[in-house]
Amino acid sequence: MWHHKAGPAADSGLQSNSHFRFPSSLSVFFPAYNDAPSLPSLLKRTFETLRRVASDFEVIVVNDGSSDETAAVLDELRTQYAPLLRVVTHERNQGYGAALRSGFAAASKEFIFYTDGDSQYDPAELENLLRLVTPETGLVNGYKIERSDPWHRIAIGWLYNRFARWLFRIEVRDIDCDFRLIRRDALDQAALRSTGGTICIELVRALELSGAGIAEAPVHHYARQYGRSQFFRVRSLVSTFMQLCSVFFRLSLTPALFGTGDAGRDEPTRISARFAVLAAFLVAFLSILAYWRALFIPFMSDDYLQIRLAREYGPISAWPNLAQNALYRCRATSLLLTYWLDRAVGLVPFYYNVASLVLHIADSLLVFGLGLWRPVGWRTAALAACFFALSHRHSEAVVWFAAIPELLVFFFVLTGFLFWVRWLDASGPGSAGARRWFYIGAFGSFVLALLSKESAVVLVPLCALPVFLRPDKPLRKLWGLVPFALLTVAYFGIAYFARASHQHFQDGTFSLSAPFIATLIRSLGGLLWVWGVVFTLVLLTRAGRPWRFVLPLAAAWMVLTLLPYSFLTYMPRVPSRHTYLASVGKSLIVAAGLLALRNLTRGSKKVWVTPCVMAVVVIHQWGYHWTIKYKQYSQRAQPTEGLIQAAKDGPDIIYANCFPYSQTIADSALSLTSGARPHPKLVIGTSIAEDPDSINFCNPNADGIHY
Repeated sequence: MWHHKAGPAADSGLQSNSHFRFPSSLSVFFPAYNDAPSLPSLLKRTFETLRRVASDFEVIVVNDGSSDETAAVLDELRTQYAPLLRVVTHERNQGYGAALRSGFAAASKEFIFYTDGDSQYDPAELENLLRLVTPETGLVNGYKIERSDPWHRIAIGWLYNRFARWLFRIEVRDIDCDFRLIRRDALDQAALRSTGGTICIELVRALELSGAGIAEAPVHHYARQYGRSQFFRVRSLVSTFMQLCSVFFRLSLTPALFGTGDAGRDEPTRISARFAVLAAFLVAFLSILAYWRALFIPFMSDDYLQIRLAREYGPISAWPNLAQNALYRCRATSLLLTYWLDRAVGLVPFYYNVASLVLHIADSLLVFGLGLWRPVGWRTAALAACFFALSHRHSEAVVWFAAIPELLVFFFVLTGFLFWVRWLDASGPGSAGARRWFYIGAFGSFVLALLSKESAVVLVPLCALPVFLRPDKPLRKLWGLVPFALLTVAYFGIAYFARASHQHFQDGTFSLSAPFIATLIRSLGGLLWVWGVVFTLVLLTRAGRPWRFVLPLAAAWMVLTLLPYSFLTYMPRVPSRHTYLASVGKSLIVAAGLLALRNLTRGSKKVWVTPCVMAVVVIHQWGYHWTIKYKQYSQRAQPTEGLIQAAKDGPDIIYANCFPYSQTIADSALSLTSGARPHPKLVIGTSIAEDPDSINFCNPNADGIHY
């Protein structure tokens, strides 16, 4: 119960009444660290106040490993105020949170009051808090009338207070005011875990969630007379930030993602704006964490060809030629995007890498959007989006700019799928207009997907999945896919009739007679390894039963999205960049497995297992990105970078005994970077290899024929 009650007016001064006596027992404690000069006057003022307003009280000072004369001063004061003063000593400094926990543990009375031992608050104002206590009150929280600190501390404190209140949904106006009166039986000491200042967030939030009545009172804040604050040092600020992240993960993010129910799926039927913002922030953060280092990798092989084609087909005047090209009209969206980037930033790889990362973040947010699909739900979708954002398995699609068609086809396929789901779910009076727009959105997204890559046709069977998985199974709605199917037939019909000029019909990169089943099985195994396999096993346990339906759903998703690529002939499995859309299925398995793991460990007092497993997953994916993958992609960029460097010396011909990419890529790289001057020609072959000036441009991750 929130019992928000204003205290005395800020300008009325201390309320004093010789007839007021607090009817309950009271423990007062002070955390102290190097506060020897302030403690004598602080305790004198405290005892004067307590003897006036309370009948049953005790005073405790927690000496948190002070290195000054605090211990000696407390020995003298303990003799002076015995037996009402007790001292709790930490042999070493353990932090503000640890000092508060010790104070709460030592307190034995019905109400507990604490404030800091540095005398920045007047203990006489405790009387104002005591006057606000009612039988329902669990907390009386002070708030500073005016902060007496340097301007930078005021600014940092204001930002911290506002941010923490928003982040943890705390109603108390001043979390940072350590002048609090707490009813002992309203306080759950097990909820206090922090060793630093973030314990105040845990404390206030736990009291608010307890339903206890809360009142607030204005208090004066005075300038520090002795020593200096420990909080505003760089080391303390960093430590506080790290603990704030830990508290956020434990108190806000984990309950939001995993729920607080005792069992079952516990999926929310509606999503709050706050949950959406938190999930979006986490998705963006994990994406940047994974790909930050890759932003500084130079162009790789086909990137130069992609930019050259964009310059050829990107201008509006060249669109008729693009429409006539059987292959590249199916890459129109990526060529236009590349053309606009080239016009804006030129040949600066960093900006192209940023564009890919932004698209990846948008795609990851669309995975989160799968929460609209009732069989998935928002918690599963949020966890799936986080894993998808971080996963290294499909990283080639993000790091290699020439693979941007994969990002774009993903974006339009997922957008179309979500529009389709909304079209299926829209019903009731007045929904006809919305349903019409949802359907138009789905079909329009499908058209843009087909202009991004041929694999967009998977949207048709993917859209059939929600129809079959609906409890009422309104199969008549499959008629809505007829226009999609007709467009698909026309799309491939046009490509087939243009096969004489279609590169992929001529270069043997795919074949309808390819061993697609074996390729598909190998690709599924590679995609699921390792975390997909681990969490599949978790879902097969008894605890995973509420989420086990995700396995066939994810399997269908992965098979449908990998199938178009299983007819490729140049690799025994689907290349990693082509698994980008299929990775959604694996991400759903990981997400459902984490929820099942949480359910498995909830009743065994091992709730720490799931956060630890999540940390291992994040560290594994991040570490793989920053070490193995970064090395691979850097080496794949070296041949063209070395070729461009060799061209800077101005030769007419560059001799090579090994170059891992095609002559077309070499010509594209040389022509784009040479500007207006004639570019040299790369010559490679057996006879050339005998030339002592021939260069080896190959390496273990970008290898070719060594002549």
